Amino acid sequence: MKKKTIFSISFLAFVLLLAVVAYGAEMAGKCSLCGMNFAGNENTAYEITMKDGKQATYCCPHCGLYVHATETAKVKTARARDFISGEWMNPAEMTFLFKSSAVPACAPSWIAFGKKDEAEKFQKGFGGTIYTFDEALKERAKMPKGMQM
Repeated sequence: MKKKTIFSISFLAFVLLLAVVAYGAEMAGKCSLCGMNFAGNENTAYEITMKDGKQATYCCPHCGLYVHATETAKVKTARARDFISGEWMNPAEMTFLFKSSAVPACAPSWIAFGKKDEAEKFQKGFGGTIYTFDEALKERAKMPKGMQM
């Protein structure tokens, strides 16, 4: 009887471990906030490293700015991809375009640009409002967590 109980508990623990590993594998490659796939959103990624060492990647500035704005005291570093070049940059040095008609990831769109003039050119074609990083954090903090359709 004792061996059956130990076997049953061991088997259940093994099944639970497999479920956790499978869930982790499924979430790899997906946004930490909204669950959107990264595939196709490579030039909109936003990454945050917290002071406790935990790191999370978000599909776009819509999600990344929300976490950055609402958990500012916990953020150690952040980086975002320039929409034009795809290069990682410090978001504090970037320009953000909000609510353009181009929606590369979440809506309403927040798109990060490494150069203000590129954001302005994009704005001429697709509309939207340009913000500095500090302005973007303040605006995003006022908005709901999720997407608006």
